[in-house]
Amino acid sequence: MTGRILVYYCVLCGGWAAVLAWTLVTTTGLASLESDLLFSSLFGALFGLMMGGALGIWDSLRNGPPNQRPVRILMSMILGFFGGFVGGVLCELTVKISPLFRLIGWMTLGAAIGSTIYIYDLVHAKLANRCSSLASRRFMYGIIGGLGGGAIGGLIFSLLDVTGVRDALPRFSLALPVSVLGCFIGLSAGLSQVLAKETWIRVQSGFGSGRELLLAHPETVIGRAESCDFGLSGDPSVDRVHARIHREGNTFMLADAGSQGGTFLNNHRVTHPTKLYSGDLIRVGSSVLTLEERQESSSH
Repeated sequence: MTGRILVYYCVLCGGWAAVLAWTLVTTTGLASLESDLLFSSLFGALFGLMMGGALGIWDSLRNGPPNQRPVRILMSMILGFFGGFVGGVLCELTVKISPLFRLIGWMTLGAAIGSTIYIYDLVHAKLANRCSSLASRRFMYGIIGGLGGGAIGGLIFSLLDVTGVRDALPRFSLALPVSVLGCFIGLSAGLSQVLAKETWIRVQSGFGSGRELLLAHPETVIGRAESCDFGLSGDPSVDRVHARIHREGNTFMLADAGSQGGTFLNNHRVTHPTKLYSGDLIRVGSSVLTLEERQESSSH
């Protein structure tokens, strides 16, 4: 998946999650609450929950093996919920100073949502006592991107409020600015993922052509088993555990995992751990993977 398509998907996730949150607000009666603070905090929590869930589901399908997906999605939703709750409270408290100050709350919500897709990898690295520098750096990319998306979307939200556009469209008074805000936060989340991409593998041909996986862990397991980091369950010629890619600093080593059909690097069978370079072709079963880098720093 190219960076452009990645960003498009994130924008769609953000926009539709925002619309869904607005729909739930209108159908559950939250809009009739007398307390503005209670309404703002609950709406923010619901908004964050929907966006965290949407981005978490989409990201887990791209980067997480099946056995990790429920936990990834749950952690994204929890972080989105609490970030949205705090953002909603700040929106209501700061708007009393000036409507434009409301963007502080939206920036808080955006930062929480932008980091939801990285929270699992960071917590997993910490609990496993693994090096977490890469996970921490990607987490910060998400926070910074979310802050930017929340600031831009929140500014537009506030301007629509100040100029009276919301009042002119009472039926869609909340849906319009919220959907705009959701799209901008989704945009920032997508851009942060593009910037955070350093090294990844992509299916060049075979099962799941075009699918990608960031090499963010010390070890990436390739195989047909559901527990594998990069699953190729649709390729019967791939063993359950076929190959492994080990990360050693900025170096990646490919090793066969005792597969029957063997693992091939640039058409040569891998018999011992071999260093990978950008553009290398890895063949496992009938599938061909390629190693790609955001900035090529090595060559043969």
